[in-house]
Amino acid sequence: MPPDQDILRLAALAGTVGGILSVGALLPQAWRIVQRRSAADVSLAMYLTIVVACALWIFYAWVHDSTELLVTNVVIAVIALGIVALKLRYRAR
Repeated sequence: MPPDQDILRLAALAGTVGGILSVGALLPQAWRIVQRRSAADVSLAMYLTIVVACALWIFYAWVHDSTELLVTNVVIAVIALGIVALKLRYRAR
């Protein structure tokens, strides 16, 4: 039995909110690193894991033709890669 239209709309809303929260969750850390010019308390392993996870989700989204999932994970990966770059940049200081 196909899902009810209300359930599909609710699922789309949940996915949108989840995507926004996932992207938004990384922004405060990136901003804090830029403000303090320090990434001493940032786990490089965690952000590299996020990048790898996003790469896997991007592949999954591509195979299943899910534009929303693909875009969300590309944005998350870009922010996470930015945090990795900042971690490496400020590590020498």
